[in-house]
Amino acid sequence: MSNLWNAFAAHADTDAAAPALIFGDGITSFGELRILALHCAAALAARGVAHGDVVALQLPKRRIAYALLLACLRLGAPYVFLDPNNPPERSARMVDRLRPKILFSETGAPNRFGMALTLSKEDSEGWIAGFDRAAGDDSPSTVTGGDPAYIMFTSGSTGEPKGAVIPHRGVLSLMKWARDMLRASPRERFTGVNPLHFDNSVFDIYCGLLNGAALLPVETSEITNPASWVKTIRTGKATVMFAVPTLFLILDQLGLLTPQALPDIRTFQFGGEGYPVGKLRDFHARFSGRARLVNVYGPTETSCICSSIEITPQTLTASDDEFPPLGAMHPDFTYAVLDDRQAPLPRGQAGELWIGGPCVGLGYYADLKETAARFCQDPRQDKTRAIYYRSGDRVREDEHGRLWFQGRVDNQVKIRGHRIELEEIDLAVQSVPDVRRAVAVVLAGADGGEIAVAYMADRAVVAEEVFALCREKLPAYMRPARAVQFDELPRNANGKIDRNAAKALLEQADQR
Repeated sequence: MSNLWNAFAAHADTDAAAPALIFGDGITSFGELRILALHCAAALAARGVAHGDVVALQLPKRRIAYALLLACLRLGAPYVFLDPNNPPERSARMVDRLRPKILFSETGAPNRFGMALTLSKEDSEGWIAGFDRAAGDDSPSTVTGGDPAYIMFTSGSTGEPKGAVIPHRGVLSLMKWARDMLRASPRERFTGVNPLHFDNSVFDIYCGLLNGAALLPVETSEITNPASWVKTIRTGKATVMFAVPTLFLILDQLGLLTPQALPDIRTFQFGGEGYPVGKLRDFHARFSGRARLVNVYGPTETSCICSSIEITPQTLTASDDEFPPLGAMHPDFTYAVLDDRQAPLPRGQAGELWIGGPCVGLGYYADLKETAARFCQDPRQDKTRAIYYRSGDRVREDEHGRLWFQGRVDNQVKIRGHRIELEEIDLAVQSVPDVRRAVAVVLAGADGGEIAVAYMADRAVVAEEVFALCREKLPAYMRPARAVQFDELPRNANGKIDRNAAKALLEQADQR
């Protein structure tokens, strides 16, 4: 298949009656979804959306959201999902970067660069009335594998979110991996617990839906009760479940990660953060003989997933507080483990992981500076163009070609699977009036890592003032749980704020 729309259309042609989307209030077949997507494509084209135009979708998991996604793939218009629960200021900064041709929302979100359509919950498909799907022309799409499919935002160290641009070919490779590794058949049912604006949802949509399997969307942001999620998954007879380890650990704490609670799941997949081996050992034993467990790794910029490993007793020999291996790199990727001088390291030594190949993203949207900093020429050769993505992850490679995570080379962290640049939180807190300097760190919390911030100011600034401003500027997963004011923040020998020393100060403050 040359593009993602053709991959979807092929399944819709083969088995139009097969279920595609399973919601609590009904099932949409592949044939019905294709017709709706073509109607959307015709309506978008009539409103001026053409190849290369950006379409922003600030929508929850509704049938129309998936139809619009497919319509954009049909037209060659890269789509981007924006979190409906984002602070308005953050969404506005993303829209300013994207300059979308059209923005869809349920809340009347503004778009000064183009159209803004508000879709009601009661009639989210009324806007396509009067547009014949034939006007969208269902001839084979001319979109190529190298064209952008979607844009996915991650946190940025400069205080501005970065939009990674992912090509069709990268996701097509991901879909092939799913068929081979997961042995995913068209009769599978994939859960959709990951938010649409979160990278892991790419697996749900493409490895499930576009591989001909049914997708069972679970709107975790609207219903925050994990027992309700499990009931939806069980009632929908889902067979493949992908989530961050934190979610599985929460289900475990509640007694919901059992074969009785999830009887039909045959593949559990996790990624986005490390899964402690001790907890994973219990998980594996509980589902032994019933379900496979697969650990995956991949930055957003590498089309969601670039390495994987199935969990076996042999992969669980590390100590309880360590993480399992990331597995081997997938065939469509090349990689190198380089030292601080960008020289190759022998196996067994830890260095930064550089990732190359045709499935790596195209850069950051409308952000040449950040693109140049992360998408770099292979330093090992200068004869031909070979762009690698600098992951910032420190890894080592063992004698079996498996990669093991060893930490970060920068200030990026992951909280519940979300990538966070700590500098973005620093800058947000420093925008509080009279705060001179702030430094964010990750501390151990009751449910995993949590963000804390140390700051100094020219007056007494109460923590609630910091929290209030962060609610205006940052999404929920980036907001600090603690904020402590100090007279001075520690500095290193070069006079720079010492983040590790600040972390020690915050830990000491916890013990008082």
